[in-house]
Amino acid sequence: MTVRSRTRTRWAALALAPLIVAVVLIVSLSHTGGRKAAPPAATAVAAAPWFAPYVDLTLTPEPRFQTSAADPSRRVVLGFIIADAHNPCTPTWGGVSALGQATALNAQIAQAQTAHEQVIVSFGGAEGSDLAVGCSTPAKLEAAYASVVTHYHVSTIDLDVEGPASLSSAVAARRAHAIAALQQDRVMAGAPRAVWLTLTVSPNGLEPSGVAAIQKMLEAGVKLAGVNVLAFDYGPLAGRTMVTASESALTATANQLQALYRAKHIRPGADGVWSQLGATIMEGHTDIAGQVWTLADARTLYRFATAHHLGRLSEWSLGRDQPCSGAPAQPTAYCSGVPQHPFEFSEGLAGGDQP
Repeated sequence: MTVRSRTRTRWAALALAPLIVAVVLIVSLSHTGGRKAAPPAATAVAAAPWFAPYVDLTLTPEPRFQTSAADPSRRVVLGFIIADAHNPCTPTWGGVSALGQATALNAQIAQAQTAHEQVIVSFGGAEGSDLAVGCSTPAKLEAAYASVVTHYHVSTIDLDVEGPASLSSAVAARRAHAIAALQQDRVMAGAPRAVWLTLTVSPNGLEPSGVAAIQKMLEAGVKLAGVNVLAFDYGPLAGRTMVTASESALTATANQLQALYRAKHIRPGADGVWSQLGATIMEGHTDIAGQVWTLADARTLYRFATAHHLGRLSEWSLGRDQPCSGAPAQPTAYCSGVPQHPFEFSEGLAGGDQP
C-alpha cells in the first residue's frame, strides 16, 4: 500500500519543496485576497452497523448456524443461557441442557469458531429464570457467567433483560456488580470482554426500569459495548409503521443514553451514543397482531442505521428468516409469514456489514 521512490528522486523533491510551497502560497493568497483559504470539506462516509442474528436454541431440532449456508452473516447471538430449574445458579441452555451435556450444540459452536464465525452468547430472554435472579450474590453470579464465557471462549456477551423479576432494583445491581467484576478479571487476563445490554423499548424510548438497569451498570463501572433495543411487540403504534416506530424508539433511546453518560461524565466515541446502540427486529409477523416487519421496512431500517452510525442490527431469529409453506402462510418459529426468499431479512439488515 506504499510506494517507495529512489533516493536521488526523493532528495530532488525535497530540494524543490520550499519553492513549490512558496508558489502555491502566492497563488492561494492571490485568489483569497490575502486571507487563508478554507480547507476542503471532508467527505462524510456513513458507517455500517455490524449484523448478527439471534439463534433460538429452544427449537427442536436446534437450528444450524455453523456454516455459511446456514448463516450467511458469519455472526450469531445464541440464546439463551438461563438458570437450571433445580439449581437456580447453574447455567443451562434454555433450562434444559447443562453446558457439558449440550454435546451437539458444543460441536456446532466449535465448528463455527474454527470457521472464524463470531459466536456471541446471550443470557436471559423472556422465558425461564435469569441467572441474575437465581444467584444470590454478585460473586456467585460472576462465577456462573465466567463458567460460560470460559467454556465457549467468547469475547462478547449479550444480556437480554426482560420481565419484572430480571429488572428489579436488587437483581439489576447484582448483575451490574457481577459483570463489572467479570470485565475486570478479563482485563487483567489480557482478554477484554464486550457486553451488550438488550432491553425492551416503546416508540417513546426505554421504560424507567430499563433506564435504571443501565444506571446500575454504569455505577458499577461496567463498560458497555452498547444497548440493543427489541424493536417489536410494541403497544399501540398511533398511526406509525413498524419502521417509523423503531426510528422514534432509537432516537429517544439515544437521548436517554446520552443523558446517562453525561451524568457519569462518560464520553462516547467519535460517532456519539449512536455507535453504542443496536436494534433487533422480528422478521415478518410479530407477536402483536397487525404489527409486521416487512422486507422493505428492514431495508429502510438499515439505511437509517447507516446514516446515524448505529452500532448493531439483529433479528429474532435466524430460524424465522424463511418463507412459510402452504397458503395462507402461517408464521411460526420456523418462518416469517411474509413473502420472502431464505435469509432475505438477513441480507436487508446486513447490506453493508462491517466487523
